[in-house]
Amino acid sequence: MKPVDLLYMGLGAAFLAKDKFEAFVDEMEKRGEMSRTEAKNFLEDAKARAQQEEEALNARIRKELQKVLEGMGLATKEDIAELKALIEKKPS
Repeated sequence: MKPVDLLYMGLGAAFLAKDKFEAFVDEMEKRGEMSRTEAKNFLEDAKARAQQEEEALNARIRKELQKVLEGMGLATKEDIAELKALIEKKPS
């Protein structure tokens, strides 16, 4: 299985979990076990935490991709800019 497939599976599971989580909070509110304000605050807190986790995951993915690209030996933008500067300095 490709890493991209795993990523898509993870995202699908996250969306499914989000829907089930919201339904659970709605049910708690209907049963009177949680007030509307508590439910709203709970959902907002959960969304904020999920956003933080998503940002952390994105940072880790970028870091891992950077390692892979470096391992491939591809030229970076900085490498290309340096070569371009050297070419421009070369006397004709």
